[in-house]
Amino acid sequence: MNNAFYIKSLDKIKEGKLAEAILFLDKAIEEEPSNPTYFSERGVCYLNLGQNERALEDMNQSVTLDPNYAYRYASRAFVKDKMGDIEGGIADYEIAVRLDPEDAIAYNNLGLMQEKLGYKKASERNFNKADKLADENPNSLPNIPVKEDEKEEIKSSTLPPVTSQKKESIWSVFGKIFNDSSTRKEFITFIKNGGKVKK
Repeated sequence: MNNAFYIKSLDKIKEGKLAEAILFLDKAIEEEPSNPTYFSERGVCYLNLGQNERALEDMNQSVTLDPNYAYRYASRAFVKDKMGDIEGGIADYEIAVRLDPEDAIAYNNLGLMQEKLGYKKASERNFNKADKLADENPNSLPNIPVKEDEKEEIKSSTLPPVTSQKKESIWSVFGKIFNDSSTRKEFITFIKNGGKVKK
């Protein structure tokens, strides 16, 4: 994407200047109102600023403009979860895994949301699917960006080691991390980066 305003917005996001990034995204959207990525990026900025309703509006527009891309639904599901709309989030994650049946992260997150509503069997099925996909393709595990000054803290953290035990799968570890409010920002960054490159 060569839109100059969009490129400037990404620079502002990297600097943590989300309000300024939104202004550039507004201009990018004025120039290209049919680009779903601009709406999605702006939605993530709004979410990080605690403006959940505006984030949801942008995610809705992103889905409308790009209804066949699983990531759009997974992003909106994350916003819905943050807003307490668990059933709406589950519905979006179900669409996401239908569109991309190889997305281990979406299966895992679907399981987490089902677990919140007490759907034990359904959540276990989705955790197992996520584990199977991760075992088949270990390169699909999320690569959450870490700042240089945080690397030492992570090395000395008390996170349980990743093992092949099914009781404490890597996805349940990620679930614990993502449900902790202190690490949601990293997950939002991961979502902002698309999880994987759209082809």
